[in-house]
Amino acid sequence: MLDERHRRGGRPKSWLFLTHPGPSLLVTAVAVAATGVLERHVPAAATVASLVLVVLPAQFAIGALNDWADADTDRAHKPFKPLPRGMVSPRLAMAVAVVALALSLATAAHWSARFLLIDVLGAGAGIAYDLGLKRTPLSFLCWWGGFEAMVLLAMAAAGVGGALVTLPLSGLLALALLVSNALPDAAGDQLTATTTVPVLLGGAISRRVIAATVVVAAVYAGAVAVPLRLGAGAAVTALILAGAASLFATLPLRAVSRAGFPLLALLTAAAAISWLAALPGSAAL
Repeated sequence: MLDERHRRGGRPKSWLFLTHPGPSLLVTAVAVAATGVLERHVPAAATVASLVLVVLPAQFAIGALNDWADADTDRAHKPFKPLPRGMVSPRLAMAVAVVALALSLATAAHWSARFLLIDVLGAGAGIAYDLGLKRTPLSFLCWWGGFEAMVLLAMAAAGVGGALVTLPLSGLLALALLVSNALPDAAGDQLTATTTVPVLLGGAISRRVIAATVVVAAVYAGAVAVPLRLGAGAAVTALILAGAASLFATLPLRAVSRAGFPLLALLTAAAAISWLAALPGSAAL
């Protein structure tokens, strides 16, 4: 039931996987947890509800739009996806994307103009990625923009600053995750002329790029902790990222290709929470 490639579950499971539930729920959980960490207490129920209604529908929209845009390519390389299998029609996939995006933007607009602008940044980055930039080197900017939007959203909800300090870290982690996400699809991307790091460099070098990027992120987190008077969370972030880099440097390439992205996503989420926990003392930065 949890394997998208398996036919068990039929149409209901196909509808579920159209929204990319794993990444969508993870990003939403990180946004809520980050807000609580920044506030130093459990967020109010109204704040949690607003965050969920902004982030989760936006993620659902990006996921559904991604499947809609890739339907032709998926028929050749991922026939188990909902649209190639005929479980969801392209028109309905687009309808899910439009309705979910409208719900997200309406909730953000009701919250404040600031939240609407942040939501436009995050959702816009995902939509631009889905509709063409994923096939170019500019895909990195989409991931970076989406990452920073989540940071800005949590900071806005908690009423703290410090976004500039997170910018280099979010960029480095966005690059590592982008490469690890593209690694399993390198063969198919090469056939469709999709320009990704694994296509350009090959699997072995791409794995080194992931590990090296995460190492640089760990060094950055540790290096700025003292001069910027960040809390102990910055050191924890550096340790988590150093451990992630060690894993990617030592695991077999096949394991990195198959499980690298979800593993790195979970470790990145933990590192992000730890990093944000260090920021309230530097809220004026």
